[in-house]
Amino acid sequence: MVAFLFTRVQTPDKDDYKKLTKVMQYLDCTNGLTLRIEPGDSPQWWVDSSYAIHHDMCSHSGIIMMLGKGVTYSTSCKQKKTKSSTEAELVAIYDAMGQVLWTRNFLAAQGIAVPTMTKYQDNKSKILLAENGTTSSSKRTKHLIVRYFCVMDKIKKVK
Repeated sequence: MVAFLFTRVQTPDKDDYKKLTKVMQYLDCTNGLTLRIEPGDSPQWWVDSSYAIHHDMCSHSGIIMMLGKGVTYSTSCKQKKTKSSTEAELVAIYDAMGQVLWTRNFLAAQGIAVPTMTKYQDNKSKILLAENGTTSSSKRTKHLIVRYFCVMDKIKKVK
């Protein structure tokens, strides 16, 4: 088990061993806890990105879906280079769109009506761009238009 946890670190040091010890102590004390997933009414999505965090200045996306109690879908992936944090957020939503639509169609095929799907967002400029469209846009966001209109088109078709 210890060798497996260290495979993500190429040259572990004393700090890494201390972190591993804390994780192992936590796992030992919480081995009686169980994961519970309970059904809910409609999916809730959290889509977020971190701008330029990789050594090559690429951004990173994280996507989580909860259906009731418990996470039922999660993924994270490295993005190609983006020009701003707003673009990184839009790329994350664009990347999540396929899974969101697939989930909606899957639930509909099971006979579950999904009137709305909630997606939580924390980037103010992205929220304004989504709410106001091109009126919140400028020459600096011109490169976002294609992705923005693709996302908005999918949202309008679902409604």
